[in-house]
Amino acid sequence: MMGLVMPWHGQLVVVLLLAACAGCMVHDANIAPESPRVSVPFDYRWRFQFGPSPDGAPGPGSTDFKDISGQGCTNIEHNPHRVTPTDCMLACAYNQDCHVWLQDSKIRVCYHGGVDSKCSPSITPTLPAGGQRSSVPPLRTSYENAKQSLNDNSWDLIDVPHDFVVAGNFKNMSDTHHSYLPRNVSWYRKSFHLPIDWKGSHITVYFEGVFHVAQIWVNGQYVQMHTCGYTGFTVRLDNVTGILYGNDSTNVIAVRVDATFGSGHWYEGGGIYRRTHLIHTSPAHFVHDGVFVSPELDPLEKTVRVTAEIDIIGSGHPLVTVIATLVDMSGESVASNESYNVTLAEGFPQTVTVLLSGAHVKVWSIQSPHMYSVMMVLKDVSHGTIFDTLHISAGFRQTEWKVDTNFKLNGDSIKFRGFSHHNSFAGVGVAIPDRIHLFRAQASRAVGGSFWRMSHNPYLPALYDFLDVLGIISWDENRDYGMEYVGAMHDMVKRDRGHPSIVVWSYCNEVECTQYNKQTGLSFRAAAKALDPNRAVGANGGTDGLDVQGISHGSNASFINFHKSNPDMPLVLSECCSCQTQRMNRIETTTCMHDQNSPGLLPYVSGSLGVWTLFDYYGESHGFPSVTSSYGNFDLAGFPKPHAYWYVLNWMAMISTDDYGRPPLPSNHVTRILDLPGEITTRVEVLSSGAALQLIVNGKPGDKVEVTNPGEPIQAKVDAPERVNCSFPRNLTSVQCRGLDHNGNVKTPGQCKSACCDAGPSCVIWQFAEKQGCWMGTADLSSCEPSEDPWVGAGDIVTVKNITALSFDTTGKVIGSHTILGAAQASAISLELDVPSPDTGTGTALVLDGHDAALVKASVVDAAGVLVTDQVVNITFRVAGGPGALIGIGNGDNHLHANAKSDNVPSYGGLARGIFQVNLDCVSKHRDRIVQIDVDHGPTTVNPGACGTVDSISVEASSPGLQTAHLTIPVSTSAEDLPLPVAKKSVALEGFPFLTNFVG
Repeated sequence: MMGLVMPWHGQLVVVLLLAACAGCMVHDANIAPESPRVSVPFDYRWRFQFGPSPDGAPGPGSTDFKDISGQGCTNIEHNPHRVTPTDCMLACAYNQDCHVWLQDSKIRVCYHGGVDSKCSPSITPTLPAGGQRSSVPPLRTSYENAKQSLNDNSWDLIDVPHDFVVAGNFKNMSDTHHSYLPRNVSWYRKSFHLPIDWKGSHITVYFEGVFHVAQIWVNGQYVQMHTCGYTGFTVRLDNVTGILYGNDSTNVIAVRVDATFGSGHWYEGGGIYRRTHLIHTSPAHFVHDGVFVSPELDPLEKTVRVTAEIDIIGSGHPLVTVIATLVDMSGESVASNESYNVTLAEGFPQTVTVLLSGAHVKVWSIQSPHMYSVMMVLKDVSHGTIFDTLHISAGFRQTEWKVDTNFKLNGDSIKFRGFSHHNSFAGVGVAIPDRIHLFRAQASRAVGGSFWRMSHNPYLPALYDFLDVLGIISWDENRDYGMEYVGAMHDMVKRDRGHPSIVVWSYCNEVECTQYNKQTGLSFRAAAKALDPNRAVGANGGTDGLDVQGISHGSNASFINFHKSNPDMPLVLSECCSCQTQRMNRIETTTCMHDQNSPGLLPYVSGSLGVWTLFDYYGESHGFPSVTSSYGNFDLAGFPKPHAYWYVLNWMAMISTDDYGRPPLPSNHVTRILDLPGEITTRVEVLSSGAALQLIVNGKPGDKVEVTNPGEPIQAKVDAPERVNCSFPRNLTSVQCRGLDHNGNVKTPGQCKSACCDAGPSCVIWQFAEKQGCWMGTADLSSCEPSEDPWVGAGDIVTVKNITALSFDTTGKVIGSHTILGAAQASAISLELDVPSPDTGTGTALVLDGHDAALVKASVVDAAGVLVTDQVVNITFRVAGGPGALIGIGNGDNHLHANAKSDNVPSYGGLARGIFQVNLDCVSKHRDRIVQIDVDHGPTTVNPGACGTVDSISVEASSPGLQTAHLTIPVSTSAEDLPLPVAKKSVALEGFPFLTNFVG
């Protein structure tokens, strides 16, 4: 054994070189030493005021810029994340070094310049909007709402996570990117006690995420600002002048959140939208995010590298050691050792490194995501006192990027198959509860996705834990790109570097990667490599300093040409397949998915990792009255769309279970009718993993059809209906249907309709527009897409009592079936629990932890229990009893304008979603401290404390004239039922019946 002491970035680094742990001190992993570290949930009983009144307009206090619209400027830098002039201007206003802003909304371009920028109409390029200021006023820090003495009893009493933007009302306005929900400045305040026995300790509040610009005051004293809405930050309390201790002394933390602008071209929400924690440690402590257990395991040395940053406050100079113990999932110690002794002094943080033997470590993989825990102990050598402890989750694997063999995990080549994501969900906006994140991760695995792209920003910490234990590889993506944002890249890497699931740090996305000097890319690379030297850096766009090049929506030709010019650069299809559809008025998207995924199959491309997207999201709707996207394989409320089954077929059923990149779920045959009963004309689209297919329509068997193009839908013929009185019940106004024939003999819509009627079964759709004339024929309704041209027309619909699709293997044996049923008049509502549920891999009960949430599905059914898709019914949700509350509604319709926090929602395709959350905390550690610390006590927030026997949550859904439905949501006080332990036990699910059994 040999020790080495060396300086690093002004810190003392002590490295313990250890070949193996034989003869080392092995600590009992089952005995966790007592530690002064206490982490208390700081989420409950915040006071909230929507809007900035009476404290002025958005921005940093002054936004006085001289108008320079139509001018160009010298010495400017690309600040590409601002999609409106307001976004560009406010980002400049908050930057004390910014004197000039220029913006062009059409191309998502924003530029910032400093005091040396010169502007004139003669300087090219000129931009349509801009402003310049000769001097920069100081940041405003004096507000009435920040004062400790303010009486905030009239403010709303809420809990966080909290998205205040999603609680607004939709409004048609010029900003088309952010879901037509007004953005603004709002305030949060929390009154709290600090225990008297914490005096002299190190105390911080950790905010996991606040969007967008957060300014913080403690007891009226301005403390700090955080400008990245996607990274966490800590606020130190113990060094605040006038901080108070004891139950008779009340402190106030105030948070001003400016969400009037963002950095994305999608909905980003606003508020304290992730969890908060009050953290107490002894003066000597592990620095926040300062412990790094490297997941990269050298295949020859088999060494686990642990680094720990330690610090101290106060005048003490203790001699300390760091003990690291590697523990497997059963709680048994695998390896342990301790560092050399070091002396701590305030203002001189130190980093120590311990090398542990990894000889017996099982590697992490998609098929077998073995995880470990590293117990860290900071110990006073002289007195044996434990200063601090931490438990760090860890997993170990070997990664390699090669052009000729693609990405390798533990020596095996992998073709990526995965999805991009945006962080929003119906009813809750960006404040998504953990169990819903687990549902989203399980849904990804169910359709064959073993890769998760964090687009276009870091996500909440809990999601990475789910990906680790489920075996889903991830691409972690920084948001803001430019020299002024290198710190955000640093924060992302430092927080997330211990996760074995992450294989790429991404700088940026698409046009936002554009910079005009190499320094930006090289600086981002340096920031990442200083913290994590072994992981690849990449980007979904062109920039400098990359190990892996991602290409967005590229054709085969673009990849071929790039590879010719850059033969040594590993390539990935990092984004593709923006294929739009909805559950109602379905259109064909399988050609889009097949074609746009194809570059990932090229031999030197490591696959398709970023299909756009797994779920719909708020914003990017492409025009009012649509307010959400339509790209998802699941809609905003979590209901699957037809093209989700294309991925089930192509990425699961047709991929061998021996494939190293395939989720470890069973390979089931796929048979799925893609049409709704009320949208069928003369053809039905069916996906089948069989060799042949047969339709049985209203009890009448059709001919068997050979499956000639595996993986793609089969167009199965359905007999046209007998027409009565030339009736065409399906309205086809303002859409254009493909595959029709032109009839040049008719000149009016009435003549076109009559011609179609006279043609009999050979015509089931007619359309007419003044310029285009009359078109008629037997096109499928899935070909009809919205059109700006003034089309009028109509089509026939087959009256479906039932249609069954049968799949056969090569011997003629039936291997799968799917049936859709036609419905009568709506008669009742039925309720099902989608989350938590074994059918979605999300457990069996909600845990009373103050945060856990359920997804309840309401279905409109007829007297026989058949889903009624073509009648709109207003459904009201409510909690009838038990420790729960309704926190949001949705239905998956991209035109839904109901307030997300309403209790009433119209059905869409026969379905609606209610989201319910527990309002009792029976399991959080240190609940006694919560009661002691929280000052505000009100009936509308979570009640922490001892719970005893607790009833389940009873919910109901009702609608006038329909039978009311009731449902019980089971609850638990066992930590084993929390989302993360549930995820750990569900790696090898027996299936995902939610998809197979879904009706809608």
